[in-house]
Amino acid sequence: MANAEILIIKVGQVQQLTFADGSIYESAIRKQPVDTVNIHALGAEGNDVGLKAHHGGVDKALFFMSEDSFPALNALLDENFSYQGTAIYGENFVVSELNEDSVCVGDRFQIGTGVVEVSQPRKPCERLSKNTENQNTQQTVYRSGWSGWYVRVVQAGVIHKGDKLHLLSRPHPEFTIRHLNRLLSAPNHAEELEQALALEVLAPAFKRSLNSQLIKLQEKQS
Repeated sequence: MANAEILIIKVGQVQQLTFADGSIYESAIRKQPVDTVNIHALGAEGNDVGLKAHHGGVDKALFFMSEDSFPALNALLDENFSYQGTAIYGENFVVSELNEDSVCVGDRFQIGTGVVEVSQPRKPCERLSKNTENQNTQQTVYRSGWSGWYVRVVQAGVIHKGDKLHLLSRPHPEFTIRHLNRLLSAPNHAEELEQALALEVLAPAFKRSLNSQLIKLQEKQS
């Protein structure tokens, strides 16, 4: 983890996209590489989100993916996507050394002059399938847990490509992104869900999804 660094930075504005199936959306998913970005409480300069009901805001200010996710998802989807160039999954940052098994909710990282805090895994939407032109993408990301993660910006600053990620604090080492994804996609124990719901740092939107799973589990067991 000592050598974790920013491999690429991408930002994008909302544009009208026509997908392969003919559907038309206002979306900022196709973000483009930049060398430097200013980050702030609501994201980054030059970056926007399309579906504001589900994306963006303080708890989803920026979206990170691991370089590990790309070959892992390629193998599952039978694709050959690269993190170079236009964003495939709407990613703002791709990082080395870190992934869903080593990043935990609540982790704080200093990157450049900014500080970010991991707020939740990404909950994949149908636009992932449309943008990748692969109908299995949304469900594959959901089931595999190669989701990437959102952060909130604790301290505004400037991030450059190549900047190192310095872990400042890790309050919840047992709640990795992969573990939280598993609680969402295949929950087995109400107790684990309740523990996750008690985490102050976990974003409210993700808690609502976990709470729905808890209710279903309790109904099944009653």
